Amino acid sequence: MTNNDTPRSAGALGIWANIGVWIALGAALGVAAGVLFDNIVLGAALGPGLGVAAWAVFIAGRNAGGES
Repeated sequence: MTNNDTPRSAGALGIWANIGVWIALGAALGVAAGVLFDNIVLGAALGPGLGVAAWAVFIAGRNAGGES
């Protein structure tokens, strides 16, 4: 038997639920870019920030479209 009820805590996270994924993705892409440009430290430092920026743009686009 399946239960389709959403746990109480799941709704409380809202848009913050997947920010960790975006930070990790940004860090990974930053390190990859750092390897390509021979500056891993800079890539690792800027990557998570770029991941957060991409997350914010993605969430803003969803909210503007009426999805929350």
